[in-house]
Amino acid sequence: MKKILIVTASIVAAILVLLYGWLSYSSEKNRARPTEVAMAALEPDAAVAVEEQGDWLIMRPQNQTPTTGMIVYPGAYCDIRGYAPILKEVARAGYLVVGVSMPFYFSIFAPFSADDVREAFPDIERWVIAGHSMGGAMAGLYAADNQDNLAGLIFWDAYPPESSSLADSSLPVTHIHRATLEGAPPQKFEDMRYLFPADSDWVPVPGGIHMYFGSFDGGAYEEVWEPKISEQAQIDMITAATLQALERAR
Repeated sequence: MKKILIVTASIVAAILVLLYGWLSYSSEKNRARPTEVAMAALEPDAAVAVEEQGDWLIMRPQNQTPTTGMIVYPGAYCDIRGYAPILKEVARAGYLVVGVSMPFYFSIFAPFSADDVREAFPDIERWVIAGHSMGGAMAGLYAADNQDNLAGLIFWDAYPPESSSLADSSLPVTHIHRATLEGAPPQKFEDMRYLFPADSDWVPVPGGIHMYFGSFDGGAYEEVWEPKISEQAQIDMITAATLQALERAR
């Protein structure tokens, strides 16, 4: 019996080592890295303080004390720093922003990271959670279980898991999504509309694409269509819509 237990433990350990190795290799191979534009946005200035603290990218206004904070979950394989151009402008508008870097760049491995963020900043009176792609799905999962702890939820080109429907939620929910030039979302978003509250705000980004929700190099995502607007134009639209959603939550 002892030999069987030793062999079993050895096999399990070997599997875990192989899984860890595969996840590490896959995450680095497919990682969407921040562009030079994104890296430039990481530089602090007179209006915004920037700090990388462990797994958190923290941005805060320099000349005021924020009372509302936004937590951001990244998309699959997305380096949180790639969202810096948007996050910095949100902080400039007076909000604390905390972007969470996920294990192996997969938010499914740490969907409740927002708990630690909220605990670390007790002076923040209202929290809004936002997420892109897989990060949006996990933000939706978190929001479904923490509706009393949040003031709002923002999806960036994402929708909640079917097991975490928000159809009956009273939270202010905003969905900022890529769209055709006519403003129509991808069909899969329409198919999942029933998971959103009836009064959720859907904001199209006509001509936008999935990976222009940040400023990235590389990545494994295959776009449904070619962009019809520039990356900077899309980032400007997402920033404006995000600020409107935050104001709605506040």
